[in-house]
Amino acid sequence: PFFFVKEMRLTLRKHPERDGDWVLVEMQGVISVRKGLDFMGVELGKMSMKNGKPSLDMGNYVLEGKIVKLSKPFIVLDRPKKPEEGKVAIDVIGKIREKIVFSKRPTFVLQSLKR
Repeated sequence: PFFFVKEMRLTLRKHPERDGDWVLVEMQGVISVRKGLDFMGVELGKMSMKNGKPSLDMGNYVLEGKIVKLSKPFIVLDRPKKPEEGKVAIDVIGKIREKIVFSKRPTFVLQSLKR
C-alpha cells in the first residue's frame, strides 16, 4: 500500500495575550450532574489554599489535595480558525508545570461548621 503525505509547515507561536502558567487538576472518582444538564458553566466548587495545601469545597464535601510538580511540562495549544494552504500556525496559550491531585475521599462537613 502507498501512503501520500501532504507536506505542511507547522509554526508554534506565543499568543500575545493568553500566555501563562496553567495548573492541571486531577480528581479520583466520578462527578455527575442531574439528567438533562451538562457541565458547561456549572460551578463545581470553590478552590482555596489552606495551610499551604489546596482545598476544594463542593457543597457539603471538602477535598484536600497536594501540589505535584510534573516530570515533563505540557503546553496548551489553540488551533487556528482558518489555516492557510500548506501552513498551520498554532498558538501556545499556556504551560502546565504542576498539577493539583485530589486523591483522598471527600470529607463530609455540615454547613453550620463551615462558617
